[in-house]
Amino acid sequence: MLLSTYVAEAPWAKFLDSQPGSSIFQSPELNRVYAKTVGFRPFVLAAESQEAISAMVSGAIVSYSNGRLARLTSRAIVVGGPLGEKSSFPAILEALDRFAGRSALCTQIRNLRAPSDRSVFDSRGYRWEDHMNFIVDLDRTEESLWHNLSKARRKAIERADRIGLKLIDLRTEQVRRVYNLLHETYSRARIPLADCSLFENAMEMLGPSGQLWAVAASRGETVCAARFVLRWKRTLFDWYAGSSELGRTSHADEWLVWQILLRGVRQGCVEFDFGGAGPPGTSYGPGEFKRRFGGTSINPGRFQKVYRPLTMRLSKVAFEAWRRWK
Repeated sequence: MLLSTYVAEAPWAKFLDSQPGSSIFQSPELNRVYAKTVGFRPFVLAAESQEAISAMVSGAIVSYSNGRLARLTSRAIVVGGPLGEKSSFPAILEALDRFAGRSALCTQIRNLRAPSDRSVFDSRGYRWEDHMNFIVDLDRTEESLWHNLSKARRKAIERADRIGLKLIDLRTEQVRRVYNLLHETYSRARIPLADCSLFENAMEMLGPSGQLWAVAASRGETVCAARFVLRWKRTLFDWYAGSSELGRTSHADEWLVWQILLRGVRQGCVEFDFGGAGPPGTSYGPGEFKRRFGGTSINPGRFQKVYRPLTMRLSKVAFEAWRRWK
């Protein structure tokens, strides 16, 4: 078995097509987006046997700081976990640790579905964390989808309709203005946000193929909410969202998700993945927002391995100080 840090896009795409659990987060297309984004350093590690890929892991080392502070915030993020033959996972994880350990504080493997066997991760020193999510079934009629929403959610969408919200498909030149809505939302939640170049690159590289849905809600001439959704085959992944105070009072967030669900049904998608609802049993606002759309609750969980425990603790202290300052 050979391990490679470079994979040509054609065999990469062929391998993903053979894996039922693959997603856009493991794709060469998103890898190209990350390569041009400030604060992102993409990577791919593949195990090859008989000139074919047997297993693969891909992701990015992400930092929201510059200069010397970057080492205090750098994390290797893997969404979807390793794919392929499980017998190759120990070697893949060992290579991932060697690579990520040089420049990241930790590796987070954010599962899309709960793994059937945690032992290989446990043996490599990864710690399991429960983390919830909601999956909305789109393989149904629009009427069924509507009645599956909570009563409060239906009322909010009806109010937004009466206000006269309009749906806008965003263009690349509108992204920087819409980014302000995302920044406003993440600032309210005291959560760092990726650089605007992530969304500009995604629009340029994923938009034309339909792998990115970038939509906004406007009230009159004012754009008050926006949502970026990734598409992989027949699955939609909620990615980033933001709204202004006007959008919140107009129920634009709820209305915009509903418009995306309707579009998904009409385009033959089968599920909408909300992308995380926090640890179980906690009061987490985004999780409650997602629950009311009638999705199925799952616990795909996460794995995390810390390479520099002391620096990680200092990073958490600095982050909490930043949140209080914000």
